Formats: sequence, structure tokens, C-alpha cells
Amino acid sequence: MGNYSGSSWPDFKSYTIEERVKWIFDHYAEEEILMTSSFGSSSALLLHLIHKISPDHPIYFLDTGYHFKETLDYKNKLEQQLNLNVKIIAAPKNKHRFTRHNFTYQHNQDLCCFINKVEPLAALKAQHKVWLSGLFKYQNENRKQLAFFDRKQDILKVYPLLDMTPEEVHTYFFIHQLPSHELVAKGYSSIGCTHCTVKGSGREGRWAGSAKVECGIHL
Repeated sequence: MGNYSGSSWPDFKSYTIEERVKWIFDHYAEEEILMTSSFGSSSALLLHLIHKISPDHPIYFLDTGYHFKETLDYKNKLEQQLNLNVKIIAAPKNKHRFTRHNFTYQHNQDLCCFINKVEPLAALKAQHKVWLSGLFKYQNENRKQLAFFDRKQDILKVYPLLDMTPEEVHTYFFIHQLPSHELVAKGYSSIGCTHCTVKGSGREGRWAGSAKVECGIHL
């Protein structure tokens, strides 16, 4: 185990999803690897893989202050079922309070996301070299263009589940008996903050009626 200094990345297309995650933990030190989770509709899959490969690895949950109760319940359920080491980060209370009193999410969604998601995560990213993320190509046009390895200016992002299909995700949940987010059965596919999420397939329920497709942390 140690910092990978190779000039090229492996061909993840020939790896299983478990082999992909294991490769990261074999080639980088634990403290260099950042794992975050929104505890959304598909989050349990990558969390299950982390649980198998590195059970005590920290899982950072970004508490925006606007999560559905069902999301918080789902976090607690997965935390107990998979014995996850969950750590919570959030915006400073005064900044979050500003977005709540100012109703920032109604007239400037980018600013609300920056204050409650992008900025709190920035400090955490600075402490790590690799960021494991459970994005899928099928989720939207922006993600369809991603590669398994995405070198950002400040961190290397790795998407080990990127080429999975919705059917493969569903099968993984079924085989490993992973619980479903309660809102999925109510018509929600992608689940974010309460004021920016409505029912819909794919990510069409996120920021519905606007041109916004990402919160900013994955750009």
C-alpha cells in the first residue's frame, strides 16, 4: 500500500467493480483516500464495497441541513447494517443560517450549494489525494462524458461504478440484500435537498425547471 506514482491508470473496463475499489486501496494509503456519501438512492452499492474492502474507512456525510427525513433515516439504517464509520461535515452554522433565513435556495441555487456543499467539502478534499465517487454514466449527459479517472487540479477523482447500468445496480442491491431508500418507492430516483428535489426518473427531479444539473462538487 502506498501513493501510486505511475504514469498511466489501469484499464478499469476489464476489472470487476470490487477489483476497481480494491486497486485504489492497494495503491494509495488509507489516509489519502476520501470517501463521501449522500446516502441517496444508489449510495448503498459503493458503501457495501467499502465495507468489504476497508470496513473502518471513514465515510463523510455532507449534512446540508436540508435533507429529507427519509435520507437521514436511510443513513442511520445503512450505518448500522454495514457498521459504517460515518463522519459528518457541514457548513458553519452562521453561513447555513443565512441560506435558511435568506431563502437562498429559491433565488440563487448555485450560492446555496456553494455554501452548504462545495465550500465545506473543499477543506476536506485538501487533506486527501484520491476521492472515490459513486457516479454513473447513465445519470445525466454531464456524467456520460466522464472517465474512470478524472484528474482535477486539487485531487484525483475515481468513479469505480461509472459504467454500470441501472439493471446491474438493481441486481447488486438484490443479491446483497441492500435496503432501498424509502423515497424510491414514492417515485424519487435522484435524491438531494428537500427544496430542490421532486419526483422523477434519472436526475430529472433535481433542480426541475432550471438549467442546473449538478450541485458543483462534481464539476
